[in-house]
Amino acid sequence: MASTLDLLRRLGQKKYEGLRDSYKRIGAKRIDEDLPLGLRFNGMVEVDEVDFILGQPDLKVVRPSNAEVILSYGRFLMGASTVHRCYFSSADTPYMLQIVTGGSSGALEECKLFMAHDEIYPQDWDFWLSEREGYIGLSIFQIQDGTLYWRVWENEGAQAIVQQDSQDESVTHIPPVQFIETMYYDAYGDRSETLKHDAMLYGRHVNENVDEYLLISAVNEKDGASVQIWLGLELSPTALKII
Repeated sequence: MASTLDLLRRLGQKKYEGLRDSYKRIGAKRIDEDLPLGLRFNGMVEVDEVDFILGQPDLKVVRPSNAEVILSYGRFLMGASTVHRCYFSSADTPYMLQIVTGGSSGALEECKLFMAHDEIYPQDWDFWLSEREGYIGLSIFQIQDGTLYWRVWENEGAQAIVQQDSQDESVTHIPPVQFIETMYYDAYGDRSETLKHDAMLYGRHVNENVDEYLLISAVNEKDGASVQIWLGLELSPTALKII
């Protein structure tokens, strides 16, 4: 398995390019003018520590150590909702703040912070994306240290039993959720690309106070294809300070 260094390298390059270009377009319309919670390119995100303290000692997601600069922004539709993703890094670790808003009103539906856990460059894509039993879509997911996460997203009409034991306990599979994310690398949309995702969301109860999520996605982008694994937790918008 690869580390998160490739993700970090890409974020670092975008940070340099974004700062360089921020002086070029005074007066031009920005694509981040109406983002939820006042999020914007080169704005800073500071995350309150309370949820991370409540998740100890078993929470794997680590709180960003400082207020960090938003380096890139992604957006896509999921049903009637819009998913906004702001990317930044802290202590050499990539993070993604995901905000979901609903319908024409733009009401806030979800706020999750994800930390990059791993990035993999598969030789055997069938292992991950096989139509009937690919790992992305199984009802249970295990990371390298043995921690188990259970599938959150469901699709009963497409569910297939992969394995069943003598006690009628089943491992099932559903197709990954597919979407196209438009990724912007500057505030004016001059530099962008589209990323194709085959994704699934998993979760586990850390304790009575905190749930932890695992988001896995096979990502096709202009630099190639990889499997990206993110660990995250849900936050109240009041836990965020946008500077």
